[in-house]
Formats: sequence, structure tokens, C-alpha cells
Amino acid sequence: MKSLITMVLVLVFAVSAGFAAEQPRVQSEVLSPTVITLPRVPNPGCEVGNLVDPVFNYGNWIMGGEKYAYLIDPINEGCSCEDGFVLETVYMRMQFGPEDVPATFDARGSLAEAVWDPTRGVYVPGEIYCSGPLWSITADVAGLYDIFVDLDGGCGCAANNEPYFILFQLPNGFVWWPDAMEDDTPEVGLSWYDSGNGWMDLVADFGWWGNNIMHADVNCCTDPVSSEETPFGQLKSYYR
Repeated sequence: MKSLITMVLVLVFAVSAGFAAEQPRVQSEVLSPTVITLPRVPNPGCEVGNLVDPVFNYGNWIMGGEKYAYLIDPINEGCSCEDGFVLETVYMRMQFGPEDVPATFDARGSLAEAVWDPTRGVYVPGEIYCSGPLWSITADVAGLYDIFVDLDGGCGCAANNEPYFILFQLPNGFVWWPDAMEDDTPEVGLSWYDSGNGWMDLVADFGWWGNNIMHADVNCCTDPVSSEETPFGQLKSYYR
């Protein structure tokens, strides 16, 4: 019986290794940036984050079991909110090849604090303030998607006098790995990645040719809770 179990495990690992070997990670130029739009109800408000069309794609980058973060600063990105903002929806561009579909996966969006790192000279993702529910998403056909997750009221009113990070979380692994999308401005400190070993800068630490294409919808609100004035434990209690 032990021999049989061992043989099965060896076969599983061999198949997994075969999948990995057939999915090389390569950066290349985007040839067809047409986006397949998933049905949704438009959310009025202000858009923040990386709103440009992708220029490059990183083939087979997205394995799942990971988190992505992008720095936002609503008041300096043209949002006219006088007091604060509510994070409503988080988006991330993902490209699915013919071998990647159909794919059903889980995702959720979050808002996190931005912590200044004097060693790096940039903001890095800190504690998560609030998160939305876990959504099940299906990509039926090959193409470029602007995948979105609604926070569904999961976040309260955040003060707009400081930067934050929006997070796109993919808790489970993919069998076949979709492509990540990049712009052509490789600025350090904007795009971050955590596969379980801590946050790393996609440009500085992984050599991405541009920044990750992530953005968010926010709406204005009043009576915000500022992370600078409120202890984090108390702040989290306001968002529950």
C-alpha cells in the first residue's frame, strides 16, 4: 500500500513539473490589447491607479496563491473628494491564452496602508485595513481581461490625506498560468508582489519592463477614519 501511495505521489509531482516546464515566463510586447469586458454594473465615482493600456505582457507569470498591490493617492490623482473615499472595486488586467481557458478562480480586493521605507526610499504595502468578499470568476475564452472584484461594502471611509495600496488577491493556484500585464514605465515603488515570502517590488526585484496594470473605483465619503490619527487595531474595528 505504501508503494502504491508513493507511486501516485511521484506521478502527481511529475505531472506538476511537466506543467511548469511547459509554461516559460517570458516578457513580450502586447500585440492585441482588445479587452474582453466581464458584465458588471458601472460604478460612478473616481478612478485611481494604473489606467493605461498594457504595452507588455509577462507570459505565464500569474500562478495563484499570491497577492498584488498598487500604490494609490486619490487626492493627488484627480479625485475631488474633500474628506475621504470608499474603495468600491479593484481591477487587474490578466491575459488568458487558449491553453489557460476555461479557468474558474477566486479573487478578492483589499485596501492596505502605505508604509514609508527609508532604506528603499519608497512606500511598501503594510497592514490590510479592509477587504471585500471572495468572488468566483470564470474566463471562458482566450483574451485580455480587466478582472474586477467588488468590495461590496467591505471598506469604510478612508481619509484622503495619505497614500494607500489597493490589493488584488488570488488565494488559490492555477493549473495553467495566465499572463500579467505591464505598461512601459518601470517606476520603482508602485507595483508589489507577495507569493508568501513577503512583498517584493515587481520592477526593482523582478525586472519587470513596466508596472502592473491595476486600478480601482472609489467614491467620496465624509467622516473618514485616518490611519495617522487612529491606532491600527481601533481602525480595523471601524471597518468590521
